[in-house]
Amino acid sequence: MSHAAPPPIDHDIYAPVLKVLEKSRDNVYLTGRAGTGKTTLLKTFVARNASTTAVLAPTGIAAVNAGGQTIHSFFRLPPRLIEPDDVKRIRYASALRAIDTLVIDEASMIRADVMAAIDRSLRLNRGVDAPFGGVQMVLVGDPYQLPPVIERGLEDYLQDTHNGSYFFSPPAFREGGFRLIELTQVFRQSDPVFLDVLAGVRRAQLDQDQAEILAAQVSPLGPVEASKTHVVLTGTNNAAFNINHSRLDALPGPVRAYEATVKGEFDPRLYPTESPLYLKTGARVIMLKNDPDKNWVNGTLAIVHNADEKKLSVEIDGKIHEVEPEAWERIRYGFDAQNEKLKKEVVGTFKQYPVRLAWALTIHKSQGQSLDKVYVDLRRGLFAHGQAYVALSRCRTLEGLALSRPLEPRDMVLDRRALALGRLCDETAFSGGRMARLEME
Repeated sequence: MSHAAPPPIDHDIYAPVLKVLEKSRDNVYLTGRAGTGKTTLLKTFVARNASTTAVLAPTGIAAVNAGGQTIHSFFRLPPRLIEPDDVKRIRYASALRAIDTLVIDEASMIRADVMAAIDRSLRLNRGVDAPFGGVQMVLVGDPYQLPPVIERGLEDYLQDTHNGSYFFSPPAFREGGFRLIELTQVFRQSDPVFLDVLAGVRRAQLDQDQAEILAAQVSPLGPVEASKTHVVLTGTNNAAFNINHSRLDALPGPVRAYEATVKGEFDPRLYPTESPLYLKTGARVIMLKNDPDKNWVNGTLAIVHNADEKKLSVEIDGKIHEVEPEAWERIRYGFDAQNEKLKKEVVGTFKQYPVRLAWALTIHKSQGQSLDKVYVDLRRGLFAHGQAYVALSRCRTLEGLALSRPLEPRDMVLDRRALALGRLCDETAFSGGRMARLEME
């Protein structure tokens, strides 16, 4: 199987978007299908504007991946439904006043009460009675993928108090005059037939031709057998763990356990890979960080060449590379009073070899990856909004895709309520440098 890195993204295509973000100072909702480079664009913008930009995300894992802090910890919000009285003056309000731009990744997961609280807190703590306290907001996400968690019985309340359940529901979003920027060039796939099929899965509206194309990708192999040639994507941690460790146990030789070094505040639920990490020579792994020397990128597949007590080496496309432990950081924003600017404080680190066993991955952990050969395990069905689309869109080609059985309507779970913004994105889609204002009725 090929272990090659994905083709490089042409960064020039981002120039018009970066110009809008940096020159117009407009509030922006940045969206696009899987593989359009949203994450790359986000990281490029943040790197160019690090001293005045804070990066937040709705979950701890998303915050670690984005290199930022969670919304709740940044704004000191309670982990429950947020009422107006829950938004208070923050001791480090000067940090909020030092922000020019607030980037929020995985914005589709933000519930209406959280978005309203962000607006209220920024107004209160910055002393500016304008949408989001005058901060430029850059929201990044795909409404066809990850929805917010909405507990039973909460929907009616959110409808009454915030006009709906989602981040675009509260008045603050409409008052913010957000511009919609949809990235339309897909870098991960180039085959128009496969892109058309993925578009059908994304909207849970497969026509007969699309369904037949996918049916032709059904494999007679079970997941463990298929994992010899494909990365198996499955809906549960247990299924992925069992496949990985059955394959690991079948390899000859001793298993090596690598413990991570954890310092400060780093919740075990947020670990980007395992601790201990069990590896053997011959194990298939996925690289989890970009290599500074460009021998691999996040998502490259490799084979463990040597796993001993003091070092780890992997084989990628016939070449042997030594792998060093890498650190992931948990960030907390504050204010540098001496220089009167925003500061990032590292409050916790997780240091481990940047690899994970990769005969099987959960669909959730595969998010953002580009893979040559993918086997989607549908034995137990899919149960979350957008899972089918996320799983299938990891694969670069139709030829590299295999399914355990034909995709059925029940597998394409979509939260119809979350797609109001998705439909607006479709109706006002644009490419290149043309922009459209997102008008919410």
